[in-house]
Amino acid sequence: MPADPSPSCEIVLVVKADGTVSVKGDASAGRGDGQDATLVGIVNDSRQTVHTVIVTEPGSGLSGFDGGGICGGGHAAWTGSAHCPYGPTGYEGPGTSFVTDASLPDSAQIDFARGLAPGKSAYFSLKGALTSRHTTAVQGALDFTVSGSLPVQVSSSQDTHATYPNSVCSSSRFHQYEAAATAVEAYFEEVDAQDAATLLEHFIEGSGTPVSFPAGSTLSQQLLSNSQFVALNSSAQHALVDALKRGQNTVVLSQPVLQRIPLYLPNDLEYSFGGTQGLQVSGTGHLVNGHYTGTLTYTIQDSYGFSTNDHFVGNVGDDMRYLQTNCGAPQSVGGARWFPASVTINIPFSLATGTP
Repeated sequence: MPADPSPSCEIVLVVKADGTVSVKGDASAGRGDGQDATLVGIVNDSRQTVHTVIVTEPGSGLSGFDGGGICGGGHAAWTGSAHCPYGPTGYEGPGTSFVTDASLPDSAQIDFARGLAPGKSAYFSLKGALTSRHTTAVQGALDFTVSGSLPVQVSSSQDTHATYPNSVCSSSRFHQYEAAATAVEAYFEEVDAQDAATLLEHFIEGSGTPVSFPAGSTLSQQLLSNSQFVALNSSAQHALVDALKRGQNTVVLSQPVLQRIPLYLPNDLEYSFGGTQGLQVSGTGHLVNGHYTGTLTYTIQDSYGFSTNDHFVGNVGDDMRYLQTNCGAPQSVGGARWFPASVTINIPFSLATGTP
């Protein structure tokens, strides 16, 4: 398409900065193919690559391609068809293709093979004598993915009996500290911290198998109101929008956007997940009508165990560490063991393309 499309394009689509698409017309542009085809130009004035637009005009039958179009010959004095054909219908322009639905004859989706970069233009034609007064256009769905990862760090909370092979488990202390753990479990249940009780019980059982809390669980809901997590999610969403504006549709988040954060709150969360040792982020979404819409999934990972100087509730952290190291499973029958734990949070989002 020429840099100034108006001398030849009857309709010009302009993708604006906010991702919406305006429709302009030029009555002076000649129409060919027996007034039965319209040359359409598109200019990308946004800051992101455009992959598809959907054009609609009621009663037009604009997708009823019949062999005319810009490659059908006789399209006024326009000479842009010198390298035809550009596609199977004869209506395509360079680097464009159509997706149509027989049940929607007044609408067509136009795809751009390599994406229409910011500041670039393209052209194609559609069936019928379209007018800017009745034609509408929207930017089609741009699918995108999000990912990011902070691996679980090795810490002393993962120590086992094997870490201190010369440690000795005193039978009297073993029973005393197990009783202390049982008392803490009872306290958790009393203050309605059932998940914390579940984790401590699993620690004492010593199997070492992972425990996961799914999206929608009590811990997941508590994270939604945790100020540190809210700030993390906000930072991730802003970084996502910035990347999408730059034309990326496979976005990888990393530090400093992703951070290991403390999660202390005076509730079940405090006794279950003291902080993020590891963090996984994934998500999918699409762009429609000027909004990035999708879901981010966060999986916060922790090593449930007791590190040096971990006092825990009522200063029984040292007792729990003794059960973990001196009396750790499987070396000691009935001994405790650290294990991987995680909680998943789903965050739906709908962000305007103009979000700062």
